[in-house]
Amino acid sequence: MRRLRAALQRSMLFPALSSFCRLTVLERELLRSLTGPAIFVYNHVSALDAVVMAEALPPRYRHRSVVVAAADSIFKRKWEARLAQVTVDAFPIPRGGGARAHLDYLKQLLNTNWSVIIFPEGRLTATGAIGPFRKGAAILAVDTGVPIVPAYVDGMYEVMPRFRRIPRPGRVTVTFGEPVAPETGEDYDALIARVENSVRALAGPKGLAVDPPSGSKSEGPNYWY
Repeated sequence: MRRLRAALQRSMLFPALSSFCRLTVLERELLRSLTGPAIFVYNHVSALDAVVMAEALPPRYRHRSVVVAAADSIFKRKWEARLAQVTVDAFPIPRGGGARAHLDYLKQLLNTNWSVIIFPEGRLTATGAIGPFRKGAAILAVDTGVPIVPAYVDGMYEVMPRFRRIPRPGRVTVTFGEPVAPETGEDYDALIARVENSVRALAGPKGLAVDPPSGSKSEGPNYWY
């Protein structure tokens, strides 16, 4: 499956993205210090974010990462679910009760040298600003010792915000930050606060704005959404 995914990305997915999106990746060299898996977190702006991040990552992470996605979004239709799984290895997480059970599987992946890509806000931004972070990424990091790599995606809100079906041509920049390792005795809330601050710092002045909560409520522990 990984060979098929790599072939589809190289021959179809990335060329399609480049037809309307001029992608620039900054500070990717910071990933050279990593010797094992990582938890990549970044702001959630567009339905195409997973594709953008897949192209931004170096091959050693691109081909051995899963993307945590809401089960009720791209997984509503069988063909969409299959396409997401084949092209970016999307992993569905329910918004309400039961989400906690999926943590164990993700921890197993991290412990076998797979990386995880997470949208820590748990939803697409409504305004282009960064929303409050949920602590799912911090739970994985603290419980496994795997570092979190913050990143900021700039420009995708102009290219394809959540209310658009057809993207507009534009420039998109992905900026990676220094890996954030959990400290001894650090709790989940403290770690995710550090990570959120890192992403906001990468955003510069745009990081000062906060996307307002959607007002929706989910049943069960809200680790992801």
